[in-house]
Amino acid sequence: MSEALQTYFTRVGKYPLLTREQEIDLAKKIEAGDARAKNQMIQSNLRLAISIAKKYHGKGCSLEDLIQESNMGLIKAVDRFDWRKGFKFSTYAYWWIKQSVRTHVASQASDIKLPAHTRNLLWKMNEMIKEYEEEFGQRPSYDEVSEALGIPTSTLMSMIKCSTQLSLDANIRDRSGGAGRKIAEVVPDNEATSVDDLLDSVKIKGVMRSALKSLTSREENIIRLRFGIGEPAEQSNEQFSLSKAEVKEIRRIAK
Repeated sequence: MSEALQTYFTRVGKYPLLTREQEIDLAKKIEAGDARAKNQMIQSNLRLAISIAKKYHGKGCSLEDLIQESNMGLIKAVDRFDWRKGFKFSTYAYWWIKQSVRTHVASQASDIKLPAHTRNLLWKMNEMIKEYEEEFGQRPSYDEVSEALGIPTSTLMSMIKCSTQLSLDANIRDRSGGAGRKIAEVVPDNEATSVDDLLDSVKIKGVMRSALKSLTSREENIIRLRFGIGEPAEQSNEQFSLSKAEVKEIRRIAK
């Protein structure tokens, strides 16, 4: 480790951590345009940025570059943090810092070229949406998706619109150069031509899971077949020995 990094780590270690009350107080001041409060919020969370950067060290990027990208993600988090939503700042910042570092690591991979780069962005977008939903219980906005990917919102929407023109059988290379996942595993539907389709898919799954809880095991399996989660819907009457009228009734309830 370089002497410069050692000095930086020592300096960062002297910045005090913030209590929840202090975070809220600083966030309010930042909203009012207080540059000093913004600087304090950043400094008090630099250790978090360093810890995330270290997790990605050894993936083709220097630790110095990773820390710089972590800090950029931290700054984005400070600028976008909404204390009214009840999240701890560190929870919110962790997500933004990680996305910033991952985007940088991906951009340095030698095998990322168009159209593979576009495919990689699609994969990252899909993963980002799922992680955001799991972390915050709500879907990210268009601006948050494009910000995390480091692309303009207009580019994001154009990318989704043209995604169906890509080969769904093509593989997305993983970090080790392996075949990785197929585009078909990233793009949820051939009809998905808008960002809304992708962002809503996570919420739809949650609604379906809740609805299925009210059914019996047998009914649940039939409904899963009805929506293509498993075998084709036409197989439900054969697999469960149902009459066409019974299948029709279950489908009516499912609507």
